[in-house]
Amino acid sequence: MYQVLARKYRPRIFDEIIGQDAIVQTLKNAVNNDRISHAYIFTGTRGVGKTSIARILAKSINCVNGPTVNPCGVCSACVQIQNGNSVDVIEIDGASNTGVDSIRDLKESIIYSPQSFRFKIYIIDEVHMLSNSAFNALLKTLEEPPAHAKFIFATTEIHKIPETILSRCQRFNFKRIPTKIIFEKLKEIAAAEGISATEENLMIISSLADGSLRDSLSIFDTAISYFGNDIKEDVSAVLGLTPKSIIFNLITAIFAKDHESSIKAAREIYESGADVRQFMKQAAFYIRNIIVVKLNYRDLIYDLTDEEIKSLTPFAEQRTLEELLDMLDIIINADVKFQRISSPLLMLELTIFRLFNVPLKKDVTELISKIDGLAELSVKVLETPAEHGEPKNSLESHKSNEITFSEHIVLTGGNPNNVPQYNPAYKQNNKQPLEHEKLFEHFSKMDEKLNEREKQTKLDGIKQPNDRQEIFHEIKKKEDLIIENIKEIFGDSIERIDKN
Repeated sequence: MYQVLARKYRPRIFDEIIGQDAIVQTLKNAVNNDRISHAYIFTGTRGVGKTSIARILAKSINCVNGPTVNPCGVCSACVQIQNGNSVDVIEIDGASNTGVDSIRDLKESIIYSPQSFRFKIYIIDEVHMLSNSAFNALLKTLEEPPAHAKFIFATTEIHKIPETILSRCQRFNFKRIPTKIIFEKLKEIAAAEGISATEENLMIISSLADGSLRDSLSIFDTAISYFGNDIKEDVSAVLGLTPKSIIFNLITAIFAKDHESSIKAAREIYESGADVRQFMKQAAFYIRNIIVVKLNYRDLIYDLTDEEIKSLTPFAEQRTLEELLDMLDIIINADVKFQRISSPLLMLELTIFRLFNVPLKKDVTELISKIDGLAELSVKVLETPAEHGEPKNSLESHKSNEITFSEHIVLTGGNPNNVPQYNPAYKQNNKQPLEHEKLFEHFSKMDEKLNEREKQTKLDGIKQPNDRQEIFHEIKKKEDLIIENIKEIFGDSIERIDKN
């Protein structure tokens, strides 16, 4: 008779437990030093080894060779406990025995010595399902049980356990098993079963299990049932996931602002029958991985192969960290709003439209630093001596070539040593965004005032240096106003982005 992988490869000794090293070592020490507590409580998500370790601990202290951390597995005690049919190791389903009557029956039977083992052990799974009355009835027995009795509780919702119960037990918190550890275990099992599976497919199964080894084996069983012993094709569609190739193509289209390809990909995802919310989760983790690559922490990506991680590098180079965070925030908010929209396709398309319109972040600090060079540029412009009949300053020179002082600032980046070449088509071929036009308007007004002042100085025949210094101080006064306006023009955009 066929036995599912989750049962066939259930751990039988401590050394077969994966992902719970600290708990295993603690229990091993307790067995070796004969310091077995009368009550334990194991808490953690599903499929991480709580019940398996409870049975192994029961075998360790009841094995004919015990107490031992390596139960033989062949004696009567080990076989009965492993099969779950021992009369002295009682496994109780807390969800089916929630009432106080079940606990009363337990209290009546616990006083009797075990029939054939050293200890009578009660393993209560999903203990949080017991009623308050049942917990209260268990308190006294749990605090002072008979010497031959041990309790092992297992729960996925520790917050539902009364503090009075917790205070009477040794507590162990089981963590989720890392994806890479599950991946290696699946490779080992596939080799033992003669299954040929690609690493990409094993990684998909491992990541979908969400830290549960039992879930990963159940998913692996599903894939084997569909593909047989040769799992080379992408298993995503069989498991209700969107294939990674489709996600990659959609993300590529979004980053390239290819509207047509993006809408086609959304339609393909919807018509394939994939769960749109599950796709949102996949897309969110995809952006998350791009962010991790952007931060140069590739070792913290556990659910992708090395080749898949390399493919994320171009995306990380195209956007800033702030823009990627905006994209991730849009996807997460879309999942929150999903239940309010009746059409999953509409929600998906709306999310894509929002991702298209993530505004580019502008570095105001860099812009202000360029404007800070205005004073230095002004000094050099005003102090340049007239040579060979040339205009007295580069301001007039630029005017004669129909390039304004403001355009000089933009073209040279605030560096007076960079002299742009005049191009008559400059103004026709270089249309600036609205905020740049506002910036030019500020500088143009200053151009006009400076030219008027220069002309007036020539007419009056005033050659004293003080007049030139006054112009310089006037520019300095304008500088603060210019910087404030720059902050206002660009700062509003940044504030708006942060609020989206």
